[in-house]
Amino acid sequence: MPDSTPAEIAIAGAEITGGDSLEDGRGGRDGGELRFRRAPRTSPETWFRCPRPLPDAQVRLVCFAHAGGSAAAFRSWSMGPDVEVVGVQYPGRADRFGDPFPESLEQLGRDVGEAIAMLDERPTALFGHSLGALVAYEAARHLEEIGQEPVHLFASACRSPQVADSRPSIAELDDATLAAEVMKTGGTDALVLEDLELRDLVLPYIRADFAMFESYAPLAEPLAVTPVLALSAVADPYATGAEMAGWSGATRAGFRMERFAGDHFYLVPRQEEVLTTLRAALGVPEDRG
Repeated sequence: MPDSTPAEIAIAGAEITGGDSLEDGRGGRDGGELRFRRAPRTSPETWFRCPRPLPDAQVRLVCFAHAGGSAAAFRSWSMGPDVEVVGVQYPGRADRFGDPFPESLEQLGRDVGEAIAMLDERPTALFGHSLGALVAYEAARHLEEIGQEPVHLFASACRSPQVADSRPSIAELDDATLAAEVMKTGGTDALVLEDLELRDLVLPYIRADFAMFESYAPLAEPLAVTPVLALSAVADPYATGAEMAGWSGATRAGFRMERFAGDHFYLVPRQEEVLTTLRAALGVPEDRG
């Protein structure tokens, strides 16, 4: 993509630096040009980015980002030598900019679940934030169906899949209003959405993500054997404590909830607290750095 505009490089190129490929740990640039992956739809190389591969880790943690997010949301996550952190790269953004948007959260979760099933057979946990929590839930459902159930599902800052979305739709708003609403949540850099060229690049996949989230149909059937830990922020207006407690109905296995100071994107300033909580739930030693 040698003729890319600065905006395209800012959105796509910033997220494919060396070491992101789960398959080989080598870089996302080839000969100085951005290299876009065109692997099969369900292959691990298509879906996963792993800045720090740990083939001897005890557990793999697969992380699903919020609406408009990408695998880069988890690039700074390091949980020591016992947990390999893998980010899910949704279609339509970053190094998958040219890929079609997902049709539904259910299909997106199923596709990621199929890709997880192709990885080596290490215990695998799923973490999802906001929209990502529902995608992770759908991936967990698929993995249970094929007998490769996750050891844990961590659901962060999102309503339970058993509860319909009762908030006004924002997916159909005009660009300026949608951008303003997204910036209210605090998860998207205001500078990106204030720049009209960058906004034109990112708003289509942000809009597509919210359309999936808002059309997601509540499901009555809970997970059979995957325990759920809900992570909730005390000042989150988009996922209240009561809504987060509803995840207890999403599993027949164990459920508990942890609460953190902060708002919808509490996990950014509280990252170390979150990672410590996840390590404890997975039963791995604390990372001593």
